[in-house]
Amino acid sequence: MDWNSLAPAKVNLSLNITGRRADGYHELISFAAFTSYADQLIISNNRPTGLTIGGPFATELQKNLQDNLINKTRNAVLAAGFKPQPHHIHLEKYIPVSSGLGGGSSDVAAYLRCLADMMELSLSEKQRLFCLASDIGADVPVCLRPGYQIMQGDGTDVRPVKLKEGDLHCAIANPGHPMLTATIFSALHPENYSSNLIPFAEHDMLQLKDVLALGNDLYNPAIRICPQIATLIHRMKNSSVADDLLGVGMSGSGASCFALSTSKNIVSQLCEELNAFGFWAVATSLIT
Repeated sequence: MDWNSLAPAKVNLSLNITGRRADGYHELISFAAFTSYADQLIISNNRPTGLTIGGPFATELQKNLQDNLINKTRNAVLAAGFKPQPHHIHLEKYIPVSSGLGGGSSDVAAYLRCLADMMELSLSEKQRLFCLASDIGADVPVCLRPGYQIMQGDGTDVRPVKLKEGDLHCAIANPGHPMLTATIFSALHPENYSSNLIPFAEHDMLQLKDVLALGNDLYNPAIRICPQIATLIHRMKNSSVADDLLGVGMSGSGASCFALSTSKNIVSQLCEELNAFGFWAVATSLIT
């Protein structure tokens, strides 16, 4: 029998660093959104135990399956006392690796959802399983329930939020340069922190323009390491459909960027133009 789950790409519509803790981790406030563009994860109890990876971005991950975050998650689940049936894991990788779109964390979240279904866990046991997420990765908790969410603290403190805008379409694009999150954070200077940023108020209905105005504090260190990000943003802001875009920005620690519109045709046209310039780009929509 198979159990499957999509692993949606995460887009940080804003990302602000508010400080650095004594343990070296940074404090942040971020508005996270998810797209209908996704990896797909399947677990099967009728195939040999192991992990296989396919899809257009599988090659890099296939080089070291043992250290893959999904295998580490399986070990953490067993160590926590859960007893899933022996199973095979297959991941179809459509999200670029190390791209600022939370693909690896979303894959882990999809795996945990599949395990919960396979084991037919009670609500309390499902919650106990999902509590493992923050120990596996700071981005995993926000990926467990895709939708608009606020991330705070080290990123593991998450809560749902709403936007006043209706359906939003999204172009996500990447210049083809993997970016390590730790490298970008190490290049961030304290003077670039948003130290006085006021957290999003509880239960607020937010407006997209206010979220986008907060920007991404990791943008400047990211473009110092990968100038092609600035080129990609420039292409988006100067495209033939620029006047129909609601906003443009970099997601996470880069190098992926996003552009938003109320029109599916507009983001599709933008992606065609970006593809013509040699960028990877796909048109998708935000999950509400």
